[in-house]
Amino acid sequence: MRILRRFLTPGWVIGVLAAALFAWACFALLAPWQLGKSDDLDARNARLAESVEAEPAPLAQVVDGPQAFAEREWRLVTLTGEWRPDSEALLRLRSVDGELVYQVLTVFDPVDGADMLVNRGYVLVGENNAVPDYPAAPAGEVEITARLRVTEPGEAEPVPMAGLPAVRVVDPVVIGDTLGHDLVSEGYLQLAGGQPGSLSPAPIPGIENGPYLSYGLQWLAFGVLAPAALIYFAWAEIRARRRDAEVAAADADADQGAGTPDDGTTPTAGVDARGGGTDDLGRDSGDDPANGDASGGGSDGGGSDGGGRGATELDEASARERAMRARYGDRNDAEQRRAFRRADRLRT
Repeated sequence: MRILRRFLTPGWVIGVLAAALFAWACFALLAPWQLGKSDDLDARNARLAESVEAEPAPLAQVVDGPQAFAEREWRLVTLTGEWRPDSEALLRLRSVDGELVYQVLTVFDPVDGADMLVNRGYVLVGENNAVPDYPAAPAGEVEITARLRVTEPGEAEPVPMAGLPAVRVVDPVVIGDTLGHDLVSEGYLQLAGGQPGSLSPAPIPGIENGPYLSYGLQWLAFGVLAPAALIYFAWAEIRARRRDAEVAAADADADQGAGTPDDGTTPTAGVDARGGGTDDLGRDSGDDPANGDASGGGSDGGGSDGGGRGATELDEASARERAMRARYGDRNDAEQRRAFRRADRLRT
């Protein structure tokens, strides 16, 4: 209980609360956040690997439900229909290999089903953010091969640019309302290279591991280390206090032992160098004016002479000093012993 009271201080209480809060954040927020991103990256890598290995299939066969765009993103599909070149939008604030580009979004009217929004590819941004000229989509019925893409989250309010609406994210609902078409809302298509109406194809991400798994494991490790460090500091504090108590006890024993003569006799403050007795103030009883001088002889009418008084005062001072040293020891020696013990403790 006494050890517990030692840690009931503001500093230790705040430290315990901070360590507990940090550990909770690591296990409940930070580590799941990074591990969740790692799981999403693994799922995307699996979809990319499937899209590379799988042969293109008709859109109606691959997209069999509302979640198909998200579950089978990047899968190659085929679709037959006609382009609507008069219904286009631009995707701005994108870059390819460090260069700013505009991606061209055009409505495609399939033979069967609702209209689809198709990313035809990109063109480089001109001077002063100008929109360069690019080939229009061909007329007539064509068959295209494209990749499934899921709708992008974010603010997609269009702004006019070179006579076309320009958006920051691909949201078929907003773009369809702007262009006057009822588009499929779950996703859109990204045209592959070499297709009718394709421009420079938009890049697809590579398969990579990413740092998210290691970040998640690091947060888990931090969550374990925080309370472990707190326990270590508490243990070190207890050790330091116990060691200080032992050193204080040893110093007290050493100081007490320094006041005892080597022959085992108890020093007496009332013994001077001449064998005469002294009182508690260290005065020589033989020098009491009532008893005469130290040699036992009587004094003259004026008391002891000046030389006798000087010698008596020196003898009294010397006797007091010897008595104090015999009773309490030499203070400098005790301080030196304490300093040596502290130095030995620091070295160990």
